[in-house]
Amino acid sequence: MAYHVHSDKPVFDLVIGDKSFSSWSMRAWLVAVQSGLPFKEINIKLDEPGTAAQIAKHSPSGKVPALKQGMIVIWDSLAIAEYLNDLSPEAHLWPEDIGARALARSYAAEVHSGFANLRSQMSMDIRLQCDLRHLSHGTIADINRILDLWRTALKVSEGPYLFGDFCIADAFFAPVVFRFISYGVKIQDSMIRKYMKNIVEHHGVQFWVEEALKEKSHRPVFK
Repeated sequence: MAYHVHSDKPVFDLVIGDKSFSSWSMRAWLVAVQSGLPFKEINIKLDEPGTAAQIAKHSPSGKVPALKQGMIVIWDSLAIAEYLNDLSPEAHLWPEDIGARALARSYAAEVHSGFANLRSQMSMDIRLQCDLRHLSHGTIADINRILDLWRTALKVSEGPYLFGDFCIADAFFAPVVFRFISYGVKIQDSMIRKYMKNIVEHHGVQFWVEEALKEKSHRPVFK
């Protein structure tokens, strides 16, 4: 099991946004932690007057996350995950079985590029606790698709994560778990509730949430 390693000699720098709000940063950061490689975290506050200028110093896309290693800069979360898989093959960031690995990549790719309605109506906010009672048809369809994906994988793997051990696909769905929790999405399936609990209790996720709760929020919190 990999842990966040603090070292005077980091292998790479990882540029991220607020832990409370930046779902893409969370994905890349969790993969970085799972890789077991020591890294330096560069945290940039989002939605502030100097945010764009600060990010531009590190990321050519003007967005976070970004991984920097020497002259190499990678600014896409899925590309970061694949790069870390190459850097740390012993961490088994993808399943070892070729079929499961291809399926896990499909899962990560779908959440990487899809679920626009859910993103729009249910933005990530670690602090948020509310019951969102009026979901759009598109958001409901996204939620049902995600639950179907989780159910399908868990029936095969039997947990504790989608494909057995924690992998990149789980890191990419972790912010979705917190969206469901924050907005009071009711989950009837006990297998899926157990999976969500396992994500919340993952050592990297727990550290991320602890750090998020220490941040000074610049968004309103609704009860």
